[in-house]
Amino acid sequence: MMACISASVPTPVRAQEVSPVVDDRVGAGDVVEPLVPADVEEERHGGLDLGAVVSAAYDSNIFLSRSEPESDMVYRVAPTAAYTQGNEKEGEGGFVQIAYRPTAVVYADHGDDNRIDHQAALMAGWRGKITKLTYKGAVQKLGDATADTGRQTDRVELANEIRAAWTPREKLTVEAAAGNERSDYADPALFDSDKTYGEAAVRFAYSPKTEVGLVYQAGDFKVDRSATQTTRQLTADINWQPREKVRIKLQAGAEHRKTENGTDVNPVLEGRADWAPRKGTSLFVTGYQREEASAFYAGQNYNVKGVTAGISQRLGGKWTARLEAGREASTYSQVAGSGAAGRKDRIWFVRPALECQINDKLDLSIFYRVSDNRSTESDFGYGQRMAGIELNYKF
Repeated sequence: MMACISASVPTPVRAQEVSPVVDDRVGAGDVVEPLVPADVEEERHGGLDLGAVVSAAYDSNIFLSRSEPESDMVYRVAPTAAYTQGNEKEGEGGFVQIAYRPTAVVYADHGDDNRIDHQAALMAGWRGKITKLTYKGAVQKLGDATADTGRQTDRVELANEIRAAWTPREKLTVEAAAGNERSDYADPALFDSDKTYGEAAVRFAYSPKTEVGLVYQAGDFKVDRSATQTTRQLTADINWQPREKVRIKLQAGAEHRKTENGTDVNPVLEGRADWAPRKGTSLFVTGYQREEASAFYAGQNYNVKGVTAGISQRLGGKWTARLEAGREASTYSQVAGSGAAGRKDRIWFVRPALECQINDKLDLSIFYRVSDNRSTESDFGYGQRMAGIELNYKF
């Protein structure tokens, strides 16, 4: 709901090997929304945008604990400032988009856990007739609980990428990119991670509504106190709009990963389909599969497979009803050293909401969210219920 600027500036990933269409882990109930959602298609404009989100919610398990759940009222205040100049996709010349959002998180009964999260994103570059150079960077300082660690986890997440594109023909684009993604944890018992990668891609605009591409990525992935993992990834993607009210974005392929304990080839998938069957009604479904590094277990990765879906229905007047649900499976494996790997998490969530567009600048959302994580490890897993209200104001 905080789409202050409409751009594909990436939010940092959580030590994951793929930057997915779906940036959330299913079941993560105590996180702020991405600063700049990737799929927003609102009209771009230059200048300064200001906004704020204020919310209050009851949370039955603020630390995602299985054995000792703690409930509390959680209040959030998140002002956002965003600046846009130029256009990344059209015309020639320079462009820049920058956004920053601090989020004050206040607990009614657990005041010692109050914190301020920070998110910032920057995209800047230059566009010529047949060439384009773009830098994208993002940083997050977060303290929410994660399913991997099973508790509140203070961390800083960084992502940087520079990408050059050349269009020798009207419909053909060749790209080369280099980037870095890093997660640093405040707790020395957790494991920091760092990935550096290079990428080459060829994209072809078959028609105004269909674009296909082939992407090759090679990377070195380092996790504290473990040997470096090397990854080689080949994927094909399609961005297709077969009808005015249908849009499909899909990337699928395979990854070859070499670790201290051997090599594996795993599928890679990220995709989203949107459909608006009639005015006032919209549906979406997403799917993803990727490999992530555990911050909790030494030398372990976990494979993530998930699907989410949602529907929204305009009720008339200013009201809209929404229903979202998802399920995710995570399986841990030992990739460096020795240990008792094999943890499996099975997470699901359901979130109904009722939204009211009070005016052009202010909207209100009343929501309820229930989620559950069935883990094979007795110290992990959780049940969680949330209910609250959120106000979003754009100045």
